[in-house]
Amino acid sequence: MNTLFLVAMILEAVFGLGFTLAPAFMLAPFGVALDATSTTLARLFGSALLSLAVQLWFARKSDHPAYRKGTVYALTTYYLVSGILLLITQLNGQMNTLGWSLVALHVALAVCFGYFIFK
Repeated sequence: MNTLFLVAMILEAVFGLGFTLAPAFMLAPFGVALDATSTTLARLFGSALLSLAVQLWFARKSDHPAYRKGTVYALTTYYLVSGILLLITQLNGQMNTLGWSLVALHVALAVCFGYFIFK
């Protein structure tokens, strides 16, 4: 579980920093253009991703099973819902082909975190 926490922490930190500091740069490869309002929302989203990275950092170091289990439930929910939303976005043609990589990443992480719910 610690390895999964570490991988997710690194991903959330990288994407969180990217969305916070340079959202247009982060989304351009996926064929997404931002206006002023969506740039602000992307930066707010980036700050939320940074908070997930912080939670994952502390969950890795924690020896409290309830905290670690709560983190697993929270991240499973996040990756499952975001995977569904990204799939809908992809199917609506709002991202280019590279968008499938985001769908796959979120679904894979939902499965990985979900595994620890039923383990």
